[in-house]
Amino acid sequence: MKRQMMRVLAVCALLLMLCTAAALAQTAYINNGSNPKSMLNMRANPDRNAVSLGRFYSGTQVQIAADAGGGWSKVTIGSGLNSVSGYMMTQYLSEEIGAVLDARQQKKVASPYGTPAVVLRDQPSDSYTAVTMLPVGEAVCVIGVAGRFCYVQTQSGAVGCLKSSELN
Repeated sequence: MKRQMMRVLAVCALLLMLCTAAALAQTAYINNGSNPKSMLNMRANPDRNAVSLGRFYSGTQVQIAADAGGGWSKVTIGSGLNSVSGYMMTQYLSEEIGAVLDARQQKKVASPYGTPAVVLRDQPSDSYTAVTMLPVGEAVCVIGVAGRFCYVQTQSGAVGCLKSSELN
């Protein structure tokens, strides 16, 4: 009986932690100012010299998971099948979408290979895990770039990477 009670208490404590973490998440939008070509780096660590995971356009929605201190926020972009997480400077995140220039780009999936679909990868590289297959002609929102790859968000909210040549 004592062992069962301890299990119940442990499950309750876990649920409380999960609910608290979910309650702390706050929706914000990247706000790079009025220049649509200006992009905000997502960093691997809360430091200007940390590796950039990609650069993201104004208007991209993020979930602020935590205040990382020193003017940085831990953020996540995307939901569903895949998301990307890292750190962004808090001063470039706005709670009001109306005050933000939306520089994201609507594009359609294309196949330079003649295939009916292309692979949406979880990171900007040919060697990373496939999130899903996207059929040619499907509409996606380009939210950022990393080298020759674009971060795109699907209509279901998943975020992944396509080569620039796989978009038109």
